[in-house]
Amino acid sequence: MTRLRMNTWRRRSGALLFAVAMTVGFTACGGDDHHDGAAYVEPKGPSTETITVEAGNYYFKPEKITAEPGIATIKLTAENGIHDFVFDDDAYPGFHLEADGSGGSQSKKIDLKAGKYTFYCTITGHRAQGMEGTLTVK
Repeated sequence: MTRLRMNTWRRRSGALLFAVAMTVGFTACGGDDHHDGAAYVEPKGPSTETITVEAGNYYFKPEKITAEPGIATIKLTAENGIHDFVFDDDAYPGFHLEADGSGGSQSKKIDLKAGKYTFYCTITGHRAQGMEGTLTVK
């Protein structure tokens, strides 16, 4: 192979590998299809309560939460690993909290309506290992 053909082949191979890596990266980071692209908008006004949830390897603590209707703040703190917090059945479309295991936390306000809601971690395999809970709003 001539030097010119070798350099052309290397550039094309590098471009192809870059394109594949970017596709994999975008799929891994942006693949949250649970929310169907809905942008969550936090409610205006003061929060009447803060619900603190700890996430660890395959658990939420507490896993059963009771709250009053109205604007509340949900705060997720991760003790180890990366975990997130979403609601099932599109109860609150786009609501998503994520925290890393170095004690990181994230919080958002939410306008709670009466009902019983399931929340869970979307990290692959976590829900299947029991990482889910219920929020009952009375």
